[in-house]
Amino acid sequence: MRKFLALVSLLFVVALPMGCMKKNNQMEIRVADFLTDPVLIQILNDTLRKIEKDNPGLTIKLETTPYNEYQQKVTTQMSANNAPDILFVEVNNFVDLFLRGVLEDLDPYVTKDQMDLKPYYPSVVHRFSPNGHLFAVPQDTAPMGVMYYNKKIFDEAGVPYPTGKWSWPEPFLSICQKLIKKDATGKQTRWAYTEANPINIENFLFSNGGNWVDDIDHPTRFTADSPQGLEAAQFRYDMIHKYHVAPSISEMQAFNYGMGVENMFINGQIAMMSSGIWYTPKFLKEKNLDWDIVEFPRGPKGGQGWGSGGSGYALCKSSTKKDLAWKVIKAITSEASITSLAATGMIQPAIKKLAESDVFLKSLGPAHKSILLEMPENAHYQPFLSNWGEIYYGTLTPALDPVWLGTKKMEDVLPKVCKTINEKFFSSKK
Repeated sequence: MRKFLALVSLLFVVALPMGCMKKNNQMEIRVADFLTDPVLIQILNDTLRKIEKDNPGLTIKLETTPYNEYQQKVTTQMSANNAPDILFVEVNNFVDLFLRGVLEDLDPYVTKDQMDLKPYYPSVVHRFSPNGHLFAVPQDTAPMGVMYYNKKIFDEAGVPYPTGKWSWPEPFLSICQKLIKKDATGKQTRWAYTEANPINIENFLFSNGGNWVDDIDHPTRFTADSPQGLEAAQFRYDMIHKYHVAPSISEMQAFNYGMGVENMFINGQIAMMSSGIWYTPKFLKEKNLDWDIVEFPRGPKGGQGWGSGGSGYALCKSSTKKDLAWKVIKAITSEASITSLAATGMIQPAIKKLAESDVFLKSLGPAHKSILLEMPENAHYQPFLSNWGEIYYGTLTPALDPVWLGTKKMEDVLPKVCKTINEKFFSSKK
């Protein structure tokens, strides 16, 4: 009898911690994130700790992974039945996760809590609402039609600062031609324009009324070889090889040493660079850099268009604590939380009134930050395809590399690669 009681007592002692662990685990929410900026991570951490304080017993575990490794990690966790409860999603990696069927439909939660989506920019809500159902609550939007320009170079060249009324090919090309610079030997030491990312035609394509595919939400054909696409691509090619106002790949490598295009902008080797607002912190640290922003030039027919990023929080379908996780998502994406992020000047809130507030507009950054407010209306997202990376980075980009190098002509390459893409990736969609 004593041995039996001793055994029972031992089992109770062993089981007690396990029971406590189970109880604690029931109140633990895991949040996967790919933020890398220390300021943004600290703000998120502070928000999560406040949520814990407001909900005694709740523990929120933040799992941060660099963006380039993020998708692989979360999909591996899902395969091992160890997925986080909440996933931070970007408007483009969201597509793959949605098509995998791993995200929870948030409509029932939105309806139950009477969440109003009207205050958000419609474009980012639409992106996170395939087939009309919301699968992620937006946090921010990130139009990539921001044209950074070096005011000192414009002053030196006697060129007025650009305004949103400019367009390509003119007066954009004439402005570019006035901004280039050569040394005493005739070697070019400064170019007028390039993209922050590898050379691409995206913003020229969109502003000319073209697009990558026939229907972003339900693509059935690759359409970069449309008349608008061919015109945009040819102009971008001519900027490098005909007018010499933009550097080729080899020229960027020779002057940049792999440090990033933004460093060419900082060093005065590039007068203008297009991207998103997230370069603000880096440029603010450069005391000798006098800069501002303007919208990417309109197309030949006056159209506007640019690529876009943006992010939000989604609920993992495999979560066993969905109601609790939803509560955390609402708190992370609340106006109070987004306001803290907006104050950094690094992100444009997905809630319009917060983007229009002094908290964002008067935060550190360019003088004309207000141009961002209307830019989401002309934002274009990547096609809703699980294999878009294979199409764009695995097929289109390698085919165009020789074009940017100058060993092949755009007119000879783009139609052929578009045909290849349609035959390989879209033949079954006809």
